[in-house]
This record gives sequence, structure tokens and C-alpha cells, in this order.
Amino acid sequence: MKYLKLFLFLLIATGIKAQEGIKFNQTTSWAATTAKSAEEGKLIFIDCYTSWCAPCKWMDKNVFTDPAVADFFNTHFINAKIDMEKGEGVELRKKYNVQSFPTFLFVNDKGEVIHRTASKMSVTEFLEEGKMATDPKRNLSFLSQKYESGQRDIPFVLDYFLALQKTNRNAGEPIGKDIVERISLTELNSALGWKAIKALARTETDRLGAHFMANQESYAKFSTEEERAQLQDRLITSTMYGYLYSKNEKAFMDRLSYFKNSDKIERRKQGIMLEADFYLERNLTKDYIKITDAALKGDLKADAEKLSFLARRADGKIGMSDRGHSNPKAGSNPKILKQAYKMAKQAASLEPEEYSIQSTFAKVCLSLKKKEEGLVAAKKSRLLADAETSKIQKLAQDLLDKIELL
Repeated sequence: MKYLKLFLFLLIATGIKAQEGIKFNQTTSWAATTAKSAEEGKLIFIDCYTSWCAPCKWMDKNVFTDPAVADFFNTHFINAKIDMEKGEGVELRKKYNVQSFPTFLFVNDKGEVIHRTASKMSVTEFLEEGKMATDPKRNLSFLSQKYESGQRDIPFVLDYFLALQKTNRNAGEPIGKDIVERISLTELNSALGWKAIKALARTETDRLGAHFMANQESYAKFSTEEERAQLQDRLITSTMYGYLYSKNEKAFMDRLSYFKNSDKIERRKQGIMLEADFYLERNLTKDYIKITDAALKGDLKADAEKLSFLARRADGKIGMSDRGHSNPKAGSNPKILKQAYKMAKQAASLEPEEYSIQSTFAKVCLSLKKKEEGLVAAKKSRLLADAETSKIQKLAQDLLDKIELL
């Protein structure tokens, strides 16, 4: 009984700690926060958010409450949660050039940014960013200084590139190209090479992608089978889109068998997406209808996200043709639009509470002038948009207004 009580106490204590999550001081002024940082000798972690930011809310619910995250951040940082559109947040947003949300800043007591990162991320990714911030030889400030001083060895430059990817992709692009050109075969065949390939391989024919495709088993000790399979699928998909846009039909169809003949459903689904795009791009209406009809009854019948994506792509292609930009036959092709309607409607019935799916169905109904169904979907998407950004809310309202005018 004694041990049972102790177990229950620890279980309850752990649960309370998990619920508490990161302890943010939202009422303290910025001056008081920096003073506390100086007093305790800790960096300041700033969660730069807005009230309308959906990824910010997701991080609040799924990452900041994680016990490991909470323990690390409460131990190592003074945590500040600041709305970038209110109070001191407005000036801090300008000072630190915060352009997207969420942005995460790690600042010293002098107000200098030591490390920064951004976007929705997993518990593991976010915890790693916190650890980088506290490591004087891994944070972004240190890496930037070393790069500016001329350090160019591949392990260092790759770390710098990966840090920049979350905050400044434009600055990271030439650095990535430099790594691809300079990394040696010896380095490619190591854990460092796997790290570089994951980050920088784009197709199965570029330097890093081709090396991976020819030496996949060499990376077994650095990765899981699933990771290698996912990378292979990504590289082949990118290569096939190159064939599609260069109108290399034979190469595209030859490579399509990799997806179509797979015993893995996710791989077959990807094959459907690729083949449908091919027929849509080339205005092959009968083939497009055949494959999407089969998908509606087969591998994609319960996949709302992919059905909605296909519908959105078809409707968007028709919209482009109506404006005279591309695909001249699709705009006068009601069969393609009818197929988009079927896919969008099935997706909306599968996932009625997803904004993007309801919005897509509403857009297709607008194109077909189906006012009654369109209004139902548009009103639903407008309600769901309240959990999204102000920009999305405006788009949802504009769509509703257009359908009401039919």
C-alpha cells in the first residue's frame, strides 16, 4: 500500500507538471524581463505570437506542455510570451524583424539575439533548438560569427545552413549550393553525408540524390529503413515532376511504375497524384477521369486530404485557363470540373471540420455555379476560418460573398 500511494503521488505530480508546461511571465515588462535575465544569468526565450496564429496555438497545446520541454525551458530560460501586435510587442517586432509566426527568439540580458528559429515543429525539434541556444558553440549567433570570420569546413557550414533554413532561406540557399559542390566522397559516405543528403538532395539525378540512390544500403547504420524509403520517394517524385514539365512522357511513365506497382498504399497514392497531374497538364480528359474515378473507389476513397488536393488542383487549372495563362482547353472542359466536384464533395463528407477541405468544395461549387451547396460549404469554411489567420478569414469571407452573388 505504501508503494502504491507513492506511485500515485508521483503519477499525479507528473501529470500536474505536464499540464503546467513552460512557465511564461506575460505580465512583466520587457525591462523587468531583461533585468531578471541579468540577475539569474539566464537567456530569455521569447515566444513571438499573435492571437490569430494557428501554428502558435498548436505549439501551445502540443509542444509547450510537454514535460521534457517544460523542464528544460523552465530550468534554462526566462520565458516570455509576447503578442507581436499589442503593447511592447509592436516595438519588439520591429526591433527583431519578426516577419512570421510563430518566431522563437533567444535573447541575452542586453537584448541581443543569440539564437532564433521559427515555425511549427515537433517536441524533439523544438527541444533541440533550445539546446542549441544554450550551447555557445552551436547557437546561430556563434555560427554566424564563425562563418563571417571565414570558417568553411563542411561539418560547420552544414550546421550553419540548417540553422538558417528556419529563419532565412534566401541567405541559406548559396551556402547549400556550396556544400553540394564541395562535399567529398569520403564525407558523403559518412553520417555527415546522410545529414547533408537529407537536407540538400532534390532529385534522384542531382549529385547528392544520385549518390544516395546508388548507395542506399550504405546509409543503413545512420538511418532507419523508413527514413530512407521516404527520401527515395521524395527524390523520385521531384524527378518525375521534372519529366512532366519538360514533356518527357516516356521517362515519366517508365518511372511511374515504381509507385503504381508498390505493395505500400502510401506509395500507390503518390502514384495516383502524379498520374492525375500528368493527365491534367496534358489535357487528357478521358485518362484523367478514369484514374480519378478509380481513386474515388479505391486507394483514395477515405483520404480527404488527397481528394481535396486533386480537386483544388483541377479547379485551379481551369481558373488559370479562364484567365488565359495556361492549359487552354481545360477552361471549356466541364468534365474536368465535374470530376473536381465529385472529389471535393467526397473529401468534405469525410472531413467536414477541416477549413481547407470545405473551402475547396465551396470554390468548386462556385466554378460550377452550384449556389445552394456552395453556400453551405462557404458558410462552414468561414466559421472554421476563425481559428486561422486574418488573411485566411478574409479569403473565406470573399468566397462566401462571391457565392451569395450567384
